[in-house]
Amino acid sequence: MKQLIVLCAILFALASQAQASTLESMEGKVIFSKGDYHLVNATQSRELSGLSNQQLRHYEGLTIKAAGQLNDESLEIYKVFVKTEQGYETTYDWDVVNQDLYAD
Repeated sequence: MKQLIVLCAILFALASQAQASTLESMEGKVIFSKGDYHLVNATQSRELSGLSNQQLRHYEGLTIKAAGQLNDESLEIYKVFVKTEQGYETTYDWDVVNQDLYAD
């Protein structure tokens, strides 16, 4: 029984690492179109998810780099970096939010 529990823990850890390593990043301008926010660049437009429209409104018209998980229809945002004169500045990080709100 102990071996089964250890095996499950190892498999869970490996699955978590595999999921974390699938983050993709995209750079572009945040545009509001047809009731949703999209990240638009020269080659593609991707609907943004993972943040509310109210949260995404702060990025409207700005050039950002978003890291997250690509789905068929959208990019689920985990991190947002806003382009400034000095480079990119992190303005949203799900790991930090999660730690602040839910960690004990």
